Amino acid sequence: MKGHWIGIFSSRGNETEIDFTEYVEAKKFFMKPFVKAYLKKQQAQFVQDMIKKFL
Repeated sequence: MKGHWIGIFSSRGNETEIDFTEYVEAKKFFMKPFVKAYLKKQQAQFVQDMIKKFL
């Protein structure tokens, strides 16, 4: 998989909203159906890591 992502962090009162925009390509065509699920898992892990680091 190759690509890049942009994360926009916005303040919503006492909460933070994160908007992920990702541009990715699966290197092998048969992996394409799994990309979305993989990215969702990675996003969730990123958010959990941020919470651990800053809270």
